[in-house]
Amino acid sequence: MKGLADIKQAVRRVVDVVARASDAGGDQDPWITPRDGGGPVVETEHGPVRVVPARGAIPGTKQYPHIPPDPEVPGGGSGKRALERANLEFFPGIHTPAHPTRWEFPTSLDNPHCRWLQTLREMYAMPIAFPASLSPEAGLLVYALVRNIRPRTVIETGTFIGMSTIWIGAALAENGDGGVVHTFDDFGPIARGPWREVEMRSGRMKFVAGLIGAAGLNERVVIHPGNSSFEIRAAHEEFRAGGGVQLAFLDADHGITGCWQDFWAAEVVLNTGGFVLFHDTFPERCGGHMGGRTVLDEMNRKAVGVYEKVDMYLAPMNYGLGIIRRVG
Repeated sequence: MKGLADIKQAVRRVVDVVARASDAGGDQDPWITPRDGGGPVVETEHGPVRVVPARGAIPGTKQYPHIPPDPEVPGGGSGKRALERANLEFFPGIHTPAHPTRWEFPTSLDNPHCRWLQTLREMYAMPIAFPASLSPEAGLLVYALVRNIRPRTVIETGTFIGMSTIWIGAALAENGDGGVVHTFDDFGPIARGPWREVEMRSGRMKFVAGLIGAAGLNERVVIHPGNSSFEIRAAHEEFRAGGGVQLAFLDADHGITGCWQDFWAAEVVLNTGGFVLFHDTFPERCGGHMGGRTVLDEMNRKAVGVYEKVDMYLAPMNYGLGIIRRVG
């Protein structure tokens, strides 16, 4: 495998070729060559890259129009409606031939010099982590959102064993601006269930705290034991004093009442422009849990604020992630 210096040198050579071709003019780029049976490619010293040359005209016309025509919108837009999920052309299910029985931690994330990634690798290997924890793919998505949103204060409900807590806390640590995630859970026993043949009868808060410490995120995480909606309400004044909440990740009680209670408790201190994430939002994929789905579908009818929303697909099992942003 070539080193970074070799890759940089190769890129410089390609840039030189492009510059020379541009100076020479002509209709055909000299580095594009035909490939037997497979169309043209751009040849590089790392292998060919396929390319589709410009067509030069929209099919059925002689040339590109100066301004493409507007599409014909049914009923001027008033007659459009959203399709049911079952009727969508693209709505993934399980991305493996059979239902997974454990999490697969990506080898690309196995960085021996990163404490929080090594802690996550060990956690994903624990039988108790499957299937209730965020998948590694979903964790990467939440991590990326936190890195881009850059919240100062995050509320999380449903700590479970701390997987999502560490993804969020690690992103806050990488942001480097003092962000903290407040994670709420009753820290009761974890029972056996579908796809989980192990249990944890006691000591969960101590267990989670140990993992947070092992990940090096002591300064980025605060644990709040107890009923999440009540404990969030009890902390309203502290959240207000700190400038409010910019992100909430709600993944505790998946019943309709419990999910609404957690949301209403967090909404009081949620900044306009702030985000809320709901895990397990496709009941047909996540065991029939209706809480997150109901809140998303009824958000602007029952919430105090005004929200825009989007449903995200997750891998390898599409349990769903709802993302809303408060805009009023």
